[in-house]
Amino acid sequence: MQRPSGNLSRFYTIAIHILIWGGLFMIPFIDDNRHITPHFIWRNAILFVLLMAFYYFNTYFLIRKFYLPGRMLYYFLAIIGCLVLIASLNLLSLEILDNYISPDFHRPSHLHRFFFPVFPSLFVFAISTAIRITNEWFKAEKQKKEMENEKLNSELAFLKSQVNPHFLFNILNNICSLARKKSDHTEDAIIKLSQLMRYMLYESKDEKVSLEKEVEYLQNYIELQRLRISESVVIQFVINGKPETKVIEPMLLIPFVENAFKHGVSYLEDSQIDIRLDITNDHLQFHIENNMIRKSDDPVQQESGIGLKNVLRRLELIYPGQHSIRIDDRGTKYRVDLEIRFI
Repeated sequence: MQRPSGNLSRFYTIAIHILIWGGLFMIPFIDDNRHITPHFIWRNAILFVLLMAFYYFNTYFLIRKFYLPGRMLYYFLAIIGCLVLIASLNLLSLEILDNYISPDFHRPSHLHRFFFPVFPSLFVFAISTAIRITNEWFKAEKQKKEMENEKLNSELAFLKSQVNPHFLFNILNNICSLARKKSDHTEDAIIKLSQLMRYMLYESKDEKVSLEKEVEYLQNYIELQRLRISESVVIQFVINGKPETKVIEPMLLIPFVENAFKHGVSYLEDSQIDIRLDITNDHLQFHIENNMIRKSDDPVQQESGIGLKNVLRRLELIYPGQHSIRIDDRGTKYRVDLEIRFI
């Protein structure tokens, strides 16, 4: 499918060139007072062919080969050589025309005839060089943009791939804890984990998923966490709006919820986790607040910053200029307010 498109684009390019050159060729014949003679037609046709040849020779050969750092002197010498060649060929053609087509034609001086094509040749040189350099600049900018996008996509894919192992590591620790206690909830935890993994394997590969599925994923995660924590821990998850009407980057909110359970749950102190999701036509507001219970001697918790650093970087890549986030970890509370603006 791509090849016909390329051929069609090439056809349009050729057609545009033909129309432009045809229009330029007809300009000298527009003057109604000009006496059109065979000598006049041939003289203009020969000069026109020379200018066309110079245009394409400069565009597709000289600029490509010599318009480079360190070779500019050779480029301008080549241009001067082309100007001399055009002037010489034009003078020779006029001599032939005078001898075989219009022997009685009034002949200007050879010096005048020699330098006459210089101005239009310089004009063609300026136009061809400007067009070629501009096209090359746009091409380079396009390639640069594609490389930047490819780099961002690669970085985003890497960050995204880090979510699942890190998250899975924490969940397996939870199930392992239930198994040690020989809890009756171990089987339920494994079933919940299978539901989470199904989402991680089949849904999170997409660039965007339904916000409803992301919310369901959070709910499953919270239910899995409830199996291992005390009933005294208060967990509130409030949703305002219609999540089924919006899409979001998958696995974007879970690091905040995971962090809340990691640092906000204690068996010795009163613990509470408040989660609120407000959805409007053009905004998503995510609020989460939990107790700040620091356990500096836990090596797993010391590494918990990976998830938050990851999600902050993902927000920068996916929603540049479309999000705002405020994290407050002062005092005994940890609070995150995230706003994403839909376009």
